[in-house]
Amino acid sequence: MSSAAGVQSARRPHKPLVSVLTPSFNQRRWLVETLGSVASQSYTHLEHIVFDGGSTDGSLDVLRAALPLENWVSEPDGGQSEALNKAFDRSRGEIIGWLNSDDAYLYDDAVESVVDYFRRKPDVDVAYGHAALVSETGRLLHVMWMPPYSKSRLWRENFISQPAVFMRRRVLEDGFLDESFHYTMDHELWLRLAARHSFGRIDKVLAIDRHQAQRKVYHWPKEADEEVLRLAEMYGTPPTVPFWCRLRRIGYRLRGVPTAFRLRQDRKAFDWSIDSRARLVVRQLIVKRRFMATGDIGAV
Repeated sequence: MSSAAGVQSARRPHKPLVSVLTPSFNQRRWLVETLGSVASQSYTHLEHIVFDGGSTDGSLDVLRAALPLENWVSEPDGGQSEALNKAFDRSRGEIIGWLNSDDAYLYDDAVESVVDYFRRKPDVDVAYGHAALVSETGRLLHVMWMPPYSKSRLWRENFISQPAVFMRRRVLEDGFLDESFHYTMDHELWLRLAARHSFGRIDKVLAIDRHQAQRKVYHWPKEADEEVLRLAEMYGTPPTVPFWCRLRRIGYRLRGVPTAFRLRQDRKAFDWSIDSRARLVVRQLIVKRRFMATGDIGAV
């Protein structure tokens, strides 16, 4: 290699491969948007790995049309955690993202922003951003504003939104998800990684988190409560979120109001047809305790 070529190579920034992992089962309605949000990313050194649990709703036709055969598999599995672990084993990326099949990246430069952040922050192992909670039909319900990272805060409550998280592969060398967890597997993973690795926040809305009736968080059975107790035994976390932490969430909501207004200006991203600034503020401040139908939310 000539000296000129060597200098040029030295100046060229390393472009790490990013792997986005998606578990999917009978969510064709939103899968198209999920796949499209990854395919449209401006950062092109990226692979999307989807493990489908044997969908029968037309999801496989969507996958065939969108991804190479080597990037997706459809077969029975033991649930979301197992599907994600299978996707992780197949992936090759230095940076790992986790995007469920009803979620999406909000803007085309989301992954590029993450790669740039990791390049500027070589000591950060896990990065997360803000997320936009949207309805089944694509209306912005509120901005899930994420505070700066605090290990003690993470111990008290799972304040990090999973679709807006990216991790360096090196921090997952001891394994990805604990398949014995089906409801709190994300919090278990964050707590496990926080014991040895550093977290950092990207002050940007990275992802869409979908508010829809089939989400497990809206059907919280006894098994989910048992998982919370298991986390308390494993990591010493509180079995319930302290009341003062719940009050602090109001502050997070208030911090998200200016961001919600900025998103409102981007009319291509959401359905703003019947929204006003006042309605958006009300929804930004109301904390939903359970799933409400789209029509009920629209009445706010």
